[in-house]
Amino acid sequence: MIGWLADFFRFACGLLSWNTRKTWFRLRRGRVPCPCQSPSDSGRAFETRCEASLAWARPARFRRLCPLLVETPDGLRCSADTADVRPFWGRAAAYYGAAFAALYLAAVLAAFVFCRIVGYPVRVADLAWPGRWHRVDEARGRFFLERAQAAFAAGRPAEGMLYLRNAYELDPGDAAVALALARRSQLNDPALADSIFERLLHDRARPPAALAEEWFRGLLARGNFPRIQALAREQVVRDPAQASVWMRALLVATRATGDDAPLHALAASPLPAAQAWRMLLDAELARREGRAAEARAAFDRDWSGAPPYALYDQVSTLIDFGDGIGALDRMERYGTQLDGAARALLQLKAYAVLDLPRARDRLLDALLISPLPPATVTVLCAHLIRHPNQETLDRLYAAFLHSRLPVNAGTLETYLSLYCTAGVARDEAKLAALANAIQTEAGGASLA
Repeated sequence: MIGWLADFFRFACGLLSWNTRKTWFRLRRGRVPCPCQSPSDSGRAFETRCEASLAWARPARFRRLCPLLVETPDGLRCSADTADVRPFWGRAAAYYGAAFAALYLAAVLAAFVFCRIVGYPVRVADLAWPGRWHRVDEARGRFFLERAQAAFAAGRPAEGMLYLRNAYELDPGDAAVALALARRSQLNDPALADSIFERLLHDRARPPAALAEEWFRGLLARGNFPRIQALAREQVVRDPAQASVWMRALLVATRATGDDAPLHALAASPLPAAQAWRMLLDAELARREGRAAEARAAFDRDWSGAPPYALYDQVSTLIDFGDGIGALDRMERYGTQLDGAARALLQLKAYAVLDLPRARDRLLDALLISPLPPATVTVLCAHLIRHPNQETLDRLYAAFLHSRLPVNAGTLETYLSLYCTAGVARDEAKLAALANAIQTEAGGASLA
């Protein structure tokens, strides 16, 4: 056994050393002695012994390294004349290649077994082919994501966050993992959440609109208006389908920060998506900069064909100027360019400013139908927050209870709108009832 091991290591090293020496011998023909033949023999084929094999435990094993060594009646002899001794690099490459392949395959199988025991959903091909090694980290990321989801479901948020961070570090390119971490980090690590949302939005040529909307809701909950105005300005141009929503967010955010630079930049942009808002931007900037006459003249112009929110803002501003009748006339002139919710909200605002309770009650009778649409609740809440009225709140709340809306992801915004409205009215009974409904019907889930 010891002799076999010794010959094995001699073979492993000899494939490189003897072929190197033979190559040098061939290059330096006649100037260096033959490295493997016995110098005391004739140097002719089948007569000359192989001195290199003499140190082996079994000299015949040297034939695996050099096939020139053959068996003769006189024992092992070299089958080539001294001048024809040559290296066998192909044989060395084959042996080394086979050994490497065997070791590589063993390592791949060992790694596969280990990963499967741990629970990583990897495939043998992902471990074997270097071009697919990135999928190993992706698989590990999915594994930690599943662990995180299980931990959150079991009520272990700290453990879930640890798994989620591991998943993100392993595979930051996985949008599902990145989005899950961003959602969970909104409150405890807002800087991380913002950086993830920003990367997800800018790494894609066409990011889904829901991604920007979700980031916006988190920013709004944290009152991060500088970020909101930057996001909204980008989305006005990037997402024409929701440009009205983003323009409203931009105006609210810039009012909160007192920074009108994003509005000036958008007004100066040559992009068609930005130029569609030019009338609203010019009028709003004139109003903010104290150019009252210029602002009033701008808001008095006909804005037909402008985006829906521009029309809404124009009518709403005319009401703020005290021209409620003119605002209602303007709204009727625009007709279907304003949707039903916008028209209802503007009418309620105008009736409150003009002090027309009968007209308001007739509109409420038309809106408070059964079952009550969630959008109607949101519209009425928006009005009652700006113009509190206990009687209207009582009617809305009674209709809301009669509709028996369940608490889920689609209606949570409606519940929270009514909750905020009750808070503005300091109606403790409604606040407690709404809070209890959210907590009870959501089953204590993260939704609540």
